[in-house]
Amino acid sequence: MTIPQTRLPASEADQDQLREIYLAGGDKARVRMGRLSNILSCPPASVTAAIKRLDEAGFVDYEPYHGAKLTRPGTEAAVELVRHHRLIERFLVQILGYDWDDVHEEADRLEHVISEKLEGKIADILSNPTADPHGEPIPGADLRAIDDESYSLLEAELGVELTVIRVHDRDSELLKYLADIGLVPGRSVTVVEQLPFQGPLMISVSGQSLPVGRPVAEAVFVRNCH
Repeated sequence: MTIPQTRLPASEADQDQLREIYLAGGDKARVRMGRLSNILSCPPASVTAAIKRLDEAGFVDYEPYHGAKLTRPGTEAAVELVRHHRLIERFLVQILGYDWDDVHEEADRLEHVISEKLEGKIADILSNPTADPHGEPIPGADLRAIDDESYSLLEAELGVELTVIRVHDRDSELLKYLADIGLVPGRSVTVVEQLPFQGPLMISVSGQSLPVGRPVAEAVFVRNCH
């Protein structure tokens, strides 16, 4: 398969902005600047300046006070970056033996610099995987956006058997904790009880009952088993 040669923004910071717009759903709806500022931990003025550059370059459609939405070239570029990132994470864990809580920052650095040829070689070595170590879907070489129908554990109905599909990968301490309690992709889980007044959830994992806080539940995404 011939890998498309995707045009990317010149700076890594602008590439990061593009990727985060996509991950926030910006291929389908506008993402507000305040949300991007929180995600990237950048001052709002810096985020807005980057978005204006991306708008001028044709990667986003920006409307002041309404936010930014990806154009088709912007979506393809963002998906390319996501593909790089998740393939690298999978390579680091599967081939180099990294722990799953120790790859996000490495992939953040490397996603900007690998060539399309190297991307293809990595995909071949890994037999074209469909998910990274955290269960996040890896886009194909055709760079089509991926629809995700999973939802957070916090939104789950009580007593329904669920399968963990993916987990957020940015907090290494959270990933260590999830591994310790077995709340990892592929594992079955049931929400037994939601304690009142913003209390923790009581869940059952592999027959073991334990409480998890709401921030943990928000970072774990599931689907119904049936």
